[in-house]
Amino acid sequence: MSEPDWANLTRADVNRLTVEVYRTAWRARPEVRRIRLMGRDAVVKDYGRGSNNFKHALGAFLATREAAALRRAEGLANIPDFYALARPWILVMEHLDARPVTALNEDERGRVLTPGFFAALTSLIEQLHARGVAHGDLEKLDNILVTPAGEPAIVDFAAAIMAGRNPLAALVLPQVEANDFRAVYKLKSQYAPELLTDEEREKLHARSRAEVIFRKVRAYIRRPVKSLAARDGEGDAP
Repeated sequence: MSEPDWANLTRADVNRLTVEVYRTAWRARPEVRRIRLMGRDAVVKDYGRGSNNFKHALGAFLATREAAALRRAEGLANIPDFYALARPWILVMEHLDARPVTALNEDERGRVLTPGFFAALTSLIEQLHARGVAHGDLEKLDNILVTPAGEPAIVDFAAAIMAGRNPLAALVLPQVEANDFRAVYKLKSQYAPELLTDEEREKLHARSRAEVIFRKVRAYIRRPVKSLAARDGEGDAP
C-alpha cells in the first residue's frame, strides 16, 4: 500500500483535505489544520498564510527547528512523528488522538490527573531531555494533551532548544529544561493541588539568576519579533 505524499502537498491540497481548522494565522503564530489523506490524519502548521516577508523567514526557521526536534524525539510514545516540510514554512506531522489537558472538566480531572499521570508526564519530559530536546513552551499548558487512554502527550515544539545546535543552546538548555519540569508543577497547582509537594511548590516559584536573565532576554527579543510578524502581509506564500 502506497504512503501519503506529505512532502509535495500544495496549499490547494491542504484546503481540499482539511478536516478541521484548529487555529487561524495571527501575528507570529501559524495557521494549524488537521487534514486527511489516504485515510490518515496529519496536522499542518502553515506560517505562510497572509504573511509578510519577515514572517515567511521566521516561519521557515521555526518550522525547521520543530522538525529537527520531532526527528530527535522519533519513537517516543505520544510525541507526534515528523512527516515532512511541504514548504520551508509548512510543517506536516502526525495527528495525535488527544486533547489539551486544559479541556478536561472537573470530573475528568479527578479521574485523569492522578499520580500515575504526572509520573508518566515527568518520564516523557525526561526522555525528551535524554534526546537533547527541551520543549521550551510547556508552561503553556495547552501543549500538554491527554489521550483517550489517559496518557500524557506533548505537542508544539516550535520553541524547542536542542543540545549541540549552537553554543547558545548549551548555555540556556538547563534553564529551559527546568521550565519543562516547572510546567508539571504548574499543572498540579492549577488542577490537582492536593498532589503538589512542598518541594515542587518551592521549585514552582524559584528562579535562578541565570534563568531570570534568560527570561528577560527572551522577552526582549520576542516583543519586536511579534511586532514585525504582525504587520500586514504581502499575500500568502506559495
